[in-house]
Amino acid sequence: MADLYFVVGSPVAHSLSPAMMTAAFEKIGRSAAYGRLEVGSADWPGVSRDLYERGVCGLNVTVPHKESALRIAADATPVARAIGAANTLLRGPSGWSADNTDGPGFLDRLRDSGAMDAVAAGALVLGAGGSARAIVWALREAGCPRIRIAARTSARAHGIARAFPDATVDVEPEGGTAPEGGVVVNCTPLGLGPDDPLPIGRGRLHPAAHVFDLVYPVTGLVRAAGDAGIPAEHGLELLVAQGARSFRAWTGVEAPVAVMREAIVRELDRRGFPRE
Repeated sequence: MADLYFVVGSPVAHSLSPAMMTAAFEKIGRSAAYGRLEVGSADWPGVSRDLYERGVCGLNVTVPHKESALRIAADATPVARAIGAANTLLRGPSGWSADNTDGPGFLDRLRDSGAMDAVAAGALVLGAGGSARAIVWALREAGCPRIRIAARTSARAHGIARAFPDATVDVEPEGGTAPEGGVVVNCTPLGLGPDDPLPIGRGRLHPAAHVFDLVYPVTGLVRAAGDAGIPAEHGLELLVAQGARSFRAWTGVEAPVAVMREAIVRELDRRGFPRE
């Protein structure tokens, strides 16, 4: 019988994780099935229990459940506890075990993209959900001297600031302004829809040295940054980076990263999405 895994959240219809993870399991010869589950906030606690009782081996957790995924877990890694959110659940002996691969995955992207120098000039984080918590953790780990959070819900943004008392984390009005020579990270879902507005005004974007958008494949924010001559990347590489870490946590096997990336590209092509 195949091991069962799911990506769980709302929305998840757009998720490329099934293509990526299925290819990875096939590459290592593991009999596994990986699917999507659309689950709203009210249903999530019960669904998470049902999935555990059904013998599901692992979950990737996306918006809006990352913070509650940590709360429902029987235990958690130090990274997940430090971030205050979980995007990966592993089957444990008495319940789900929580991990967070978003933060370490983004730290990988900062290094691999050559953005570490820009981080030294400060950062603006757009959004205040579970993903934003992971990004703030990674920026702190990267030595960012000042992190600013701009979010629709200021109370949640202030909650993140309080969670990292050893870092300079300030809360700004929604939209914010890019730091001179620093990085901007979009952790909002704006960009999933073709008619979505930009999460930051074009005029407020141009001082930045590097832009990251957690949404994929290509968003208005990434295009606007490109028009302003600012290096930018959408969320595909971060999806691979955090997915590889989840895969290793589940299987104990080093993830076939190239295979995972190729599977995403094929799926984007199948859906007719531009990749650049």
